[in-house]
Amino acid sequence: MTIKEFGECVEYNIEHNIKHAILGLGAPGVGKSQLIKQIGEKYGYKVIDIRLAQMSEVEIGGLIYPNESRTKTVWLSPEILPDEERDGKNTILLLDELTSCTKRVQVAAYQLILDRRVGQYKLPEGTFVVALGNREDDDGVYIQLAGPLADRFEIHYIEPDFHDWKYDFALKNDVHPWVIEYLTFKPSALHNQAEGENNMIFATPRSWVRVSDILKFNSDISMPVIKHKIIGNVGETEGRQFIEYCKKQNKPITADAYLSGAPAPNSPEEVSVLIYAVINKMMFIKNMESAEELTIEQKKLADEIIAAIFRLPKAEYVIMGLKNLLELNRIVAKDLVLQQDNADIMTFIEKNSYALGLDTDEKTTDGKWLAMWEME
Repeated sequence: MTIKEFGECVEYNIEHNIKHAILGLGAPGVGKSQLIKQIGEKYGYKVIDIRLAQMSEVEIGGLIYPNESRTKTVWLSPEILPDEERDGKNTILLLDELTSCTKRVQVAAYQLILDRRVGQYKLPEGTFVVALGNREDDDGVYIQLAGPLADRFEIHYIEPDFHDWKYDFALKNDVHPWVIEYLTFKPSALHNQAEGENNMIFATPRSWVRVSDILKFNSDISMPVIKHKIIGNVGETEGRQFIEYCKKQNKPITADAYLSGAPAPNSPEEVSVLIYAVINKMMFIKNMESAEELTIEQKKLADEIIAAIFRLPKAEYVIMGLKNLLELNRIVAKDLVLQQDNADIMTFIEKNSYALGLDTDEKTTDGKWLAMWEME
């Protein structure tokens, strides 16, 4: 399954309050841990991230010691486990690197996964258990799970999927356009670790993000240090192919340049990246209750951004920009667009009412659209 489908399985348990433990197995760098953290943010759950490969059995299973009178044993629970008073009622216990830890640590985790407790400690009622690990053929440290432990999990095998990575992560997180364009041209390069190869450097979604970060600071791929850093992240063969691809590309248009009047790029991938970069400049409206809370400077910038959205060369790009603006804050975004009092904008909204999810029969007394973007 894809990383997106695995996330849907985890969310299903949260939405239906199903406490069965889930295990996701996939190659390093495909975004498993990051996905669980994103799900935690989405539902307001604190993620308790425990890297089992770095733990001893005592750190997971706790410590038994005699009481003061030395007549009974007392059990000391590990501090790293979820604590309702400290962490809140709703948590996700992320047991990462389960297939890379020792058998003793796996055994210590067994009771926690099976019975949701170790010793006298019990997992809080609002805790969901998700474990992650690598597969045997991923060329990492792999220790086979004991049958009884594996049987306690709902197990999913995760494969890299470029489409999901591009639209659910890369575009939304401002990954450099050259990386997105190259991988659109060659999606197999997203994760190119070959089974049985001993090469330590290979491309993964995580390593491509590192390449993106390098290019954001300096995209002059003629510099030896930039070339070396790209190759050091995705490997010799892939790195040199990517560098040759970059030599043929123009410098991407930044959000600031576009807001200052620069034309939009021609490439759909670059336009998508540009839209997300422009919309990210409106993050200040995310938690506002009304447009009246904007400062003079914020209102000026908001007007510039909305004008820039409607300056995009194709209607589909404008619709994409409006939908992403709405995702920040539906009420405030709607008010800001209506306040433009621009006949061309109103005409566009009416002409594209179906794509925008509008109720074309519902208007205000002055003819403006009232039920803008009433869609999920």
